Parts: sequence; C-alpha cells; structure tokens
Amino acid sequence: MRDTLERHQTEPDEGPARFNRRRLIRWAAILTIGIVVVLAVWQDPLYARF
Repeated sequence: MRDTLERHQTEPDEGPARFNRRRLIRWAAILTIGIVVVLAVWQDPLYARF
C-alpha cells in the first residue's frame, strides 16, 4: 500500500548538462519567431502608413 501513496515523477531527472534538447528546441523557436517578425516588419514597415 505504500507505493500507491508515493508521488511518481512524470519526467526523468536531467543531468547537470547545459546543452539539452528541450533548451535547444526552445531557443530555435524563439530565434525563428524573432527572424520572422523582423522580416515581416522589413516587408511592411509600421511607419510607412504615416
């Protein structure tokens, strides 16, 4: 009955590595969104309507 009361972890513990897959995917997404935003502003600048 003791094992039913323990809280099991849903994700395995990650080591102290600085370069892991989750961090790489997060930074790639942030950089991609940033580049797309910059390209969109260059295509149609916000100040062109004034």
